[in-house]
Amino acid sequence: MTNQKYWVVGNTHVDLAWKKNRDEMIEVFDTLIVRVLDVLDSHPTFTYTIEQAAHYRLLEKRRPDLFARVKAYVQEGRLEMVGGMASTLETNFPNGECFVRNQLIGLRWVEEHLGVQVRTPWLIDTFGINAQVPQLLRGFGFDRLMANRFGGKLNEDVFIAEGIDGTKLLIVGMDVYSPYVKHGHLYWKFVKDWAEVDRLFERAANHEEEGPILITAYTENEVLPSLRPDVHIARGNAEGREGTWQYSTYSAFFDVLQGLDKKWPVHQGDLNPEFTGTFSQRIAIRLRNRQVETKLLEAEKWATLTGLEDWQAKLDEAWWELAYIQFHDVFTGSHPTEVYVGLMESLDEVGQLAEEVLERALTVSESRRTPLQGSSGVQVFNSLPWERSDLVVLPLDEQLSGVKQVMQADRALPFDVKDGQLRFQATVPSVGSSVITIEHALAQSSAEGGEAAVSEETGVSGEGAVNGVAGLCGQSADRGFIENEYMRLECDTITLIKRLVWKETGAVLIEDAHDLLAVQRDHGSFQIEELHGEPIPASVCRVQLLRCEETALGSRVVLRGSYPAVADIGGEGFLRWEAELELRKGRPALDVSFRVNWQGEGSRLRFNLPTKLATQEGIYEIPFGTVRRKPYRVRGTAHGEWPAHRFVTIEDGQHGIAVINTGAAGVEVSSGALSTTLLRAPKSEYAGMIIDHTSSQHGVHHFPFVIVPYSGSWVQSSVVQLAQETNERLTSKVYNEQLPKQGEAASWLRLSPGHVVLSAVKRPESGADELLIRLYETAGLPAEAELWVLGAVEATRSSVREDDTDERISCSEGTMKLSLQPFEITTVRITRIRD
Repeated sequence: MTNQKYWVVGNTHVDLAWKKNRDEMIEVFDTLIVRVLDVLDSHPTFTYTIEQAAHYRLLEKRRPDLFARVKAYVQEGRLEMVGGMASTLETNFPNGECFVRNQLIGLRWVEEHLGVQVRTPWLIDTFGINAQVPQLLRGFGFDRLMANRFGGKLNEDVFIAEGIDGTKLLIVGMDVYSPYVKHGHLYWKFVKDWAEVDRLFERAANHEEEGPILITAYTENEVLPSLRPDVHIARGNAEGREGTWQYSTYSAFFDVLQGLDKKWPVHQGDLNPEFTGTFSQRIAIRLRNRQVETKLLEAEKWATLTGLEDWQAKLDEAWWELAYIQFHDVFTGSHPTEVYVGLMESLDEVGQLAEEVLERALTVSESRRTPLQGSSGVQVFNSLPWERSDLVVLPLDEQLSGVKQVMQADRALPFDVKDGQLRFQATVPSVGSSVITIEHALAQSSAEGGEAAVSEETGVSGEGAVNGVAGLCGQSADRGFIENEYMRLECDTITLIKRLVWKETGAVLIEDAHDLLAVQRDHGSFQIEELHGEPIPASVCRVQLLRCEETALGSRVVLRGSYPAVADIGGEGFLRWEAELELRKGRPALDVSFRVNWQGEGSRLRFNLPTKLATQEGIYEIPFGTVRRKPYRVRGTAHGEWPAHRFVTIEDGQHGIAVINTGAAGVEVSSGALSTTLLRAPKSEYAGMIIDHTSSQHGVHHFPFVIVPYSGSWVQSSVVQLAQETNERLTSKVYNEQLPKQGEAASWLRLSPGHVVLSAVKRPESGADELLIRLYETAGLPAEAELWVLGAVEATRSSVREDDTDERISCSEGTMKLSLQPFEITTVRITRIRD
């Protein structure tokens, strides 16, 4: 029996990069670890906390002497590794699989190199916590979490977070920006000097209720741990109170806390938002990250399925680098320019590595090709688990100098040429490939579809002529319309989008989108908006209707505008834009592409989509699921937008409209309108960040979106599939001398129904010659999923941690049937026979 009431636990959070670049932060980290080890050597009762495996992975390589001392104290129990993640990543915007890999590689490294099992997960300082984190952490074997950012709305320091699948997780932490948090079991404060340490401990000493009480004098980066708590521990243990105050660990505190017979308050697991200004700050990070993380998962999938040799170590290293990229203070863009430049270089390096692995995995041996004459062969790969008919885009270069005809089997495919690129629609089997033959013609001039000149006014390219006719369109000097089987879009130079009609019901879903783009003054910092005045709509611009034309694939309309010189975008600023809207034949979606040439100052640019739907609620995709959200009251760190993953949809019971993004993923739903900030140019400094052209995001930008109208519910619509197709494009390989044969194994994997999503195909971390396939239910409905894998003969359920289980799954001729609960994430371990 102990009379301990106070658990004193220290922690110093060292950023992988933030105000300093990654190399300078390594020096900061070394200074910290030398100080911690020195105190451990000289104070036998002292304990401390370490986090983020990436720090120690680098330390082992850089300073094996220091690492050996760290390891000894970890195994002794005086240093506790919490979290075990490679880095405390941003949990809302990266793909959910990135969270799993970050935790997985971190835990594996800690177990192999420090020789301990992590007991307490850790999300300190990350900008919000998505609603599937409880299920994910439970899948890793955790029932607790230490965290400290919950959207500025929680008043308790101990509570239960209930995820969207019903999973519950005990959380301890101070909601940093909440106006009031009652001290129940936690005294936590960022301290910079002895005076702040004294105030923290004196408040805790006056706590009248019973323990356990956790006290953390939390420091960051250059603020080193202090021994000032010794004074308060000695004072608290004086006069017969020995043992009341003790240095301890977070896990020891949780053990005692969880032994209490208490009913903790329960809160929804959607613990957001924080720092919404970062959603669009240096937005190129989020756009490029979406491309890179998608390509990395695609490369891993194909390398695993095709049995590619000697690739695993390279992709493992890519996941470690992605952990740096997605570290919260790096990913969110609120840092100096040198950090931003290095980050974008890292993204390019990971993207290039993924492309190299993918290229090797998809290369067909020469023995499986046939000769070509007067044509080129294109093998088109679909990485998604359903047959899809989608757009293939190829540059018209020396390999494809001219095109006479595009053939799939014995069928001629419609095609057009746009911006010097060949475009055609191909049908490709699920996780499989199709072979296309392109018959050559004489090389085309720019007037016949080659590269067009770049517009000096907008900074974006024009387009050439097209081949064939499909779809409908019409144009006068200042108005035009386009349509396909599903919808009719009318545009003009006054209202921009005059009307969007859903043909199935005749309903007008969008009308008078004169503020399709809007600029507004923003005097905020790198992390927090501070809006002034009313938004200025694009309808004030000198708008031109450049084109309204039919193509072989459908029809499109192009609008161009230039904002007048207004103070809202800076005295020297300008904003020129071009909007292309395209309806392709057979596709229930409107493709919208904005090209913006921007030199903004103290302002933000937004894409707005006003609809006729009467709703205040948005259905947001998050990593591994969806949540319903309403507008929230404005908080000090949050203004309007919620973090989305690939799509947000709104509906009124009869109709709905979804907006699919490619990385510009902060979305506000208000009175039936959807709004996304594209660019922000902060006006005020934050934590010493200096404003320059990179933080103001000057230059030319491209923002693709897909608008998907539908009748009824989004669950029965094509939204989920189109969101994946938009972000995971068909991959193509061009062969000039030999054409790949279409083998019998045209498809490797299939998954249904559509609201069950394939998350990953990988090898086990153990290196076993098996497949691990992760999938999840995303609509909140029970599902009977059917998974078919080529050559599968045996299957068992696993966990995100890849633990073996005894739960066998029936597997007949490669087909497995899985019963999934709403929002359930499941991992399947598969043994297969390969030719």
